[in-house]
Amino acid sequence: MPHIVSNTTVGDNPSEYYGTLVTDGIKYEDGSRVTIQNTLYVKFLSPSNSVLLNTLSPWQDVTCTISSEPGDTQGTFGITAAIQFPGPYTFNTSDTFTWGVNGDLRGDASLYTGSFEIYADKLPSGILEVEVSDAPDAALSDSEQTITLTRGGQSFPLSARPGQTTSFTVASGQYNVKADELVNADETVTATPSVSPTDITVEADSTTKLTVSYGPAQRYSALDITVGQLSPPLDKEQIHVQVAVGSDETRAFDSPNNQTTSLRRLPSSGTATIDAVLTLNNTKWYTSQQSVELSNSLIKVNIESDQFSSENIDTSSFVDLPINVTADPELTGDSIAFRLVSTDQTAFIYSKDIAMKSGTITVGTPVEPGTYTVRAPGFVKDGTLTATQVVDKIVVASDGSSKLDLKITRGPNLLVRGFPNYLGFGALSDLVDLEGKDLTSAKVTSVFKYAGTDGAGDAGGYLTDDPATTKTVKLAALVSENLGGQPVLPVMINYTVNLSLGDSEKLLQDASGLEHSFGNLILSLQLAKKESKNEVSAGFIVNPDFLGDNQQHNRRAEYSMPVVEPLTQALAYRKIDAVVPSTITNTLSGYVQAVNWLIRTVAPEATFGWQVNLWGVGSSAWIYDQTDDMTMAIDKAKETADYVKLLGVYDGAFAPDFLAIDRYEADDFTYRGYGNGYCYGPKEWAKFYDFVKTVALELKTPVMPWQIPASRIPNTDEPVTTASLEPDHWGTGGTYIFGDPAIGSEVKNIHPVVLGIKPADLVHQETVESLFNSSVPFDLSYPAYDDFPLRGMFSVLLGGGITTGVVTTIGSTGKWTQEKISKYMEDPISLNTIP
Repeated sequence: MPHIVSNTTVGDNPSEYYGTLVTDGIKYEDGSRVTIQNTLYVKFLSPSNSVLLNTLSPWQDVTCTISSEPGDTQGTFGITAAIQFPGPYTFNTSDTFTWGVNGDLRGDASLYTGSFEIYADKLPSGILEVEVSDAPDAALSDSEQTITLTRGGQSFPLSARPGQTTSFTVASGQYNVKADELVNADETVTATPSVSPTDITVEADSTTKLTVSYGPAQRYSALDITVGQLSPPLDKEQIHVQVAVGSDETRAFDSPNNQTTSLRRLPSSGTATIDAVLTLNNTKWYTSQQSVELSNSLIKVNIESDQFSSENIDTSSFVDLPINVTADPELTGDSIAFRLVSTDQTAFIYSKDIAMKSGTITVGTPVEPGTYTVRAPGFVKDGTLTATQVVDKIVVASDGSSKLDLKITRGPNLLVRGFPNYLGFGALSDLVDLEGKDLTSAKVTSVFKYAGTDGAGDAGGYLTDDPATTKTVKLAALVSENLGGQPVLPVMINYTVNLSLGDSEKLLQDASGLEHSFGNLILSLQLAKKESKNEVSAGFIVNPDFLGDNQQHNRRAEYSMPVVEPLTQALAYRKIDAVVPSTITNTLSGYVQAVNWLIRTVAPEATFGWQVNLWGVGSSAWIYDQTDDMTMAIDKAKETADYVKLLGVYDGAFAPDFLAIDRYEADDFTYRGYGNGYCYGPKEWAKFYDFVKTVALELKTPVMPWQIPASRIPNTDEPVTTASLEPDHWGTGGTYIFGDPAIGSEVKNIHPVVLGIKPADLVHQETVESLFNSSVPFDLSYPAYDDFPLRGMFSVLLGGGITTGVVTTIGSTGKWTQEKISKYMEDPISLNTIP
């Protein structure tokens, strides 16, 4: 392969946190020009794993996919960029690539500038020859053997057949090798593989050999247990099923009607017994025990209505449980489904429909003393939420002194202009992949990006153009087209004043900066309208951290600041024929109304909202408080909502459409997360979403969690090292939202490297392991999003500039998140009617 040379220098004015690398002079070593058919590969070292291709000059319609791995020198990362061109291209030595690096390029940067390697159309590669021995059992002969190569936290699965030798073309480099267990379709026969060697180096234009051999086959039985369509009152219940195999093994699960549960790797012989039971409102329903003989095969078992018997249980020691109901006066007609589920006994439930009117009632049947989880989820009808607030656990005392308080509230309408009528998931675009491949794979319903040049309002002057807005609108339209017309809304993040970095007093008084940022918001609104072909041009989230900072500094509504003059000058500059209303004053509340009026005046077709933070109450550390469950979250949410009401953000004729709520844009198991006090376990995420729900109910405004990290928790089988934590961007946000059975309810399922992370002091936990132990019991097997609409949420926007979303250029979770959202979109949760 002819050698390509180039020249790379550090761009102007690098800082401690950001700089650019500028590459030009691309040619072959003999001086001849380089021609590619479609792809140019660039490999180099960087002080950060967060790298983007900022520009290519002259402009070309390219897409760039970037991956990273820890470099050989500590603190460096090996970057591989695959730049795809629309067709053949011959480079001039003047062609220039500018790479944005979120790291320190000051001083001697020769380690980075001298590391560039460039390849035309293919990376250096070799042949990996995998010889797989014969399967140890005929039942495994048609099974696929998966071999996984891992390098720098990235995994590359390969598939081969037993009894065959298969060759693969593999990029040169060092890999760790693992072979998955060989199994047949029903997991009734398995074999443990042994792979040799377990570490390989694939060299360019050479062959590397691997062998896979097997130990003796292991035999099992399997059961598929189907709960059919049962008769009332069991037709809407989860039936508890218990399977016993001899005296040593018991498996239990809860199943709704019309569902099959698969049990695998049971003993290959012996007897299995199956029992089904549920105690509902003091009536015990149960089946006669079924027995099956296990025989190293798949056996199917059915549970139907005619198999159930019932009997009333003794209630002589039970007590009444009063429920004090407080309902909004305007609520009439419908009822709330209320349930108590025992934590002391298996499948022991009380259920009642509660009318939506204030007063004191009882459960309707005596309650056995003990501990119960409380469920009263509310409902959505014609898009409007009716929500409840009630403790999530109660201990019913044997002396009859216990009682419950249930608040029923009319919440917001969840049908927001421009967004679909189902719970959607959107994500950040870094505008690198302008074909939207990752966004299309994830079936996102919105795409967000910071507007302008600096992404913070560009207070230094009026922009003449805003490519970020135009490209985002075009990208959303393309993704929508790729998805057959599925709605995909572009969402721009716009600042008219940026209080995110401090010195807010000065910024609020900077009339010139306010004027320019007003003008640049107008430009973004105009460009979105011009580019869009939809009824709703775009969504806009305005002024992140503005409300939080002002709340933190206790600035009141009458705080004096320039508003009318900067707005008037911006309107004149952009040639907007409108007069600032006399109701807009030179105050903090006047400024809020000015932004609302401006958006409704310039782009009445757009949809928009403001944003609040967890830390507006002074700090976000309250979420780690161990003394309560949801009380603290409710109190802090009410404080936040009260401040929003104080400024009149959602008052008047120009009120916004929604509210965005931000946790903090960082993956929990990166230093930006845990080092800054953002390291959540299941309990902290539950409190966060309690906060979100309360804000929505207090403001009666639909809410959108925004910049939520979609990263996941790695399990013990995954390739995790201390060095790979930063580039892999592991975290908890995605696992909490989408669920992961590989983690489930066991702390021991989490990779030990992650468990050993020591978060910042304000987390009040020595390690991630102790953080998760403080959340026990938890179960991350299932998605948390099922009740998001019942918490006032209509959409969730994932990811950030260097935080995991759905794009594969950040961390190792992007593909997983794509698959989770895509699966969800097969049957999304309606915002019209629930349940």
